Amino acid sequence: MSEIKITITEQFQQLQMLMHRTSLYNFKGAGKVHNPHRGQGRVLAILKMKPEISQKELTYLLNMSKQSLAELLAKLEKSGYITREPSEEDKRVMKIKLTESGTKATDDVDDETLEASKILDCLNDEELSLFSEYLGRIIKRYEEQFPNEDFEQRRKSMEEFMLQHGHGHGFGGFGGHSVHGGPHGNHDDDFCAGHRHHNNWRRR
Repeated sequence: MSEIKITITEQFQQLQMLMHRTSLYNFKGAGKVHNPHRGQGRVLAILKMKPEISQKELTYLLNMSKQSLAELLAKLEKSGYITREPSEEDKRVMKIKLTESGTKATDDVDDETLEASKILDCLNDEELSLFSEYLGRIIKRYEEQFPNEDFEQRRKSMEEFMLQHGHGHGFGGFGGHSVHGGPHGNHDDDFCAGHRHHNNWRRR
């Protein structure tokens, strides 16, 4: 493996660690519990856009096992954030509905998504476009390791869902690989200045 590949692999590991630490800081440190990238937060993020959805559709969109999702829904129901009721049209279909308390809880989801996107303010539009393209290619390579999974169809289903209910923006790792243009703030801020020499952490 070339030196640059080793460096990038280590940078990915460092980035993963920092994202995890930031997530813990933002939620546990601020007394929040609904991370939009994990567990209950991912369910709430979808229900924020579509307050009533079938359990089967949730299972597909989140790419979770029925058992894992059932456990998450049981916790959310116990907290008073959702209700589960059989569909009037088909009693075999379980409908998940967001409660008033659940709607308030989704505020944490919105706050974290907006806060996380600010990290990318250190890149301009052209850099963001290239970064998105590179990530898309890396994601595709990872997906090729799971030939039995229809990631493309799942992605299309999520994109259609986002267009119908979420104004075309992804969340919690969902959405396509396209870039949504827009202002990205000051690209020379202190955060970026401290991260331009991205190999420094390896030498410490």
